[in-house]
Amino acid sequence: MSLIVSFYVTYSGTNVINSDILHRITLKIPTDERKKKKMFGQMQVIRMFQLSKLETVEEAVAKLLEFAEYPKIFRWFQFPTAVVVCVAHEDAPDCGAIYMYDRKQCVWLWVDFNDWSYGGYSPSQFDVLINRCHFFGLVEYPGLLESPVTWLVTPGQRPTVLGRLPA
Repeated sequence: MSLIVSFYVTYSGTNVINSDILHRITLKIPTDERKKKKMFGQMQVIRMFQLSKLETVEEAVAKLLEFAEYPKIFRWFQFPTAVVVCVAHEDAPDCGAIYMYDRKQCVWLWVDFNDWSYGGYSPSQFDVLINRCHFFGLVEYPGLLESPVTWLVTPGQRPTVLGRLPA
């Protein structure tokens, strides 16, 4: 969808409306802001909360759902070292969050990106993260997510190191 804006421009600072100096300009401006924004980018990982080593994965997920006020899980992936879930509330399915459970450390991590997508991610955007950004290459080694390096994640490329986080 686009917004069409028309306005008139006069030249030479004249106030007289004369067809020789008055020109109509029409601009077509996309109104879908998501098309103009980059997808993903610099990854930010925030440690949410620690659990006991005695808790099962199902118990860990139940605690995440309670913490996040019972969203719907729309993607769930398990690895020997981690569990990745994408969740969203029923009333806002395109505003999902990405969480990763580090099985060794028994900690939930919130994964976000510096991409101006403050409203969260849709299931289709999460699919892009998985299928085009090689995100699971990082998830299989959860220590990489909490390491002192900054990761850049973009479609069509493997995650790359941007630099070290300040100490």
